[in-house]
Amino acid sequence: MRPAVWLAVMLTGMGMSVAVADEADLFSDDETIVEPDAGGEDSLELEGESEAEELFGAAETPESSRPPAFPIRLGGDVGVEYRFFHDHGLDSGMNYHHNFSFYLQPEFSYRTGRHRFRFKPFWRYDQHDSRRTHFDVRELVWQGSWGKWTVHAGIDKVFWGVTESRHTVDIINQTDLIENSDTEQKLGQPMLRIDYSDLRWGTLSAFYLPVSRKRTYPGKHGRLRPPLPITASVDYEGNASSTHPDFALRWAKTLGYWDFGLTYFHGVTRRPRFRVQLDPFFRPVNLRPVYEIIDQVSLDIQGVTGNWLWKFEGFHRAGQGKSFQQLTAGFEYTFSGVFGTGADWGFLMEFLYDNRENQLPLVNFVPFEKDIFVGTRLALNDVQSTELLAGAIMDFDTGTTAYNIEASRRFGEHWKVYLEMRGFVNTDPKDAGYAFRKENYIQAELQYYF
Repeated sequence: MRPAVWLAVMLTGMGMSVAVADEADLFSDDETIVEPDAGGEDSLELEGESEAEELFGAAETPESSRPPAFPIRLGGDVGVEYRFFHDHGLDSGMNYHHNFSFYLQPEFSYRTGRHRFRFKPFWRYDQHDSRRTHFDVRELVWQGSWGKWTVHAGIDKVFWGVTESRHTVDIINQTDLIENSDTEQKLGQPMLRIDYSDLRWGTLSAFYLPVSRKRTYPGKHGRLRPPLPITASVDYEGNASSTHPDFALRWAKTLGYWDFGLTYFHGVTRRPRFRVQLDPFFRPVNLRPVYEIIDQVSLDIQGVTGNWLWKFEGFHRAGQGKSFQQLTAGFEYTFSGVFGTGADWGFLMEFLYDNRENQLPLVNFVPFEKDIFVGTRLALNDVQSTELLAGAIMDFDTGTTAYNIEASRRFGEHWKVYLEMRGFVNTDPKDAGYAFRKENYIQAELQYYF
């Protein structure tokens, strides 16, 4: 990391979390969904009795003995979060140790025949940060299926990627960075999506995105932000605008034990550059996001050979100054049945690379130019779904290290406890992480699924 990129981690987040299935589905037993590996082909849903009859013929069971269908589902989750910061922040608006917040995320779904409707709003209240107190529609989407064709229309979420430390190729949905710096949380994206799936040729997906959304950043009283606040207002360069029509094409295919995804995207970037704004005495006062039109071609690959899981994500991008490339690649090796139990214990290692350059007056704040990620994952595979993920990203040049620890466990049928610890160690004054040396925190969250 260069000295000029002291805002890097906050502006792009530390992508060291595991992509998991929707938690509401984990606590519900009224529908069966087989989720793919991150970056694999589209999910296969067992739509129930009607599609089973089409494939295998009608069952011989008398009509009166069949369980009644119930197409409407109501559910969701609610949670209370507590964060403890070891130090006061570097800015006057960050002088506190404790922060409480509360969120509510209900879900309504309706399914009949080949049609499905899903609505998932989200609301959070935060004790200190007025920007983090916000509402968003994560999903409001209709889905229709006809043979090999599937259509999605409305507000939806799409994830692409296979690596742990950074989601290099994920680009459809904008990041809700005020939720968490790991970049896992996404804003709902209005879209029209058409999928054509064939077992021989794979899945081809086309996306029309009529609007693009701004990335959210912590406010003046938010934590995990740089000393210079980031403005809520933004600038658009060239033909970029919030209503610029964006397009994407993706082909996904499984060949043996390998999953491939090839994507082309044209539209407004989801990760802006920044303009440093000065006061009359030419002192920097804040950062203003600048959005531009980009063209991006990306590739993600994931393969299994024995206990090894191989991962690669990379892209070539044009439109934000000079063209540049970014990649994240590595592996995970898993020991099964450790300690004489059914637990799995994995070790991860990934290399992160980015060759873009700052081009004044706009600044990229490039993170992870040449870094390494090392981590471990423990899954007990018990009834309580106890899991642990720990990892760190270290800069090859300065040794500055960003660490991340996550653990979760279910209690009963509806409760879940989630613990998280993030921060920096061995920070070099010339490194980007030095600006976040006071932002180390521990988080505890109690979630209830209904």
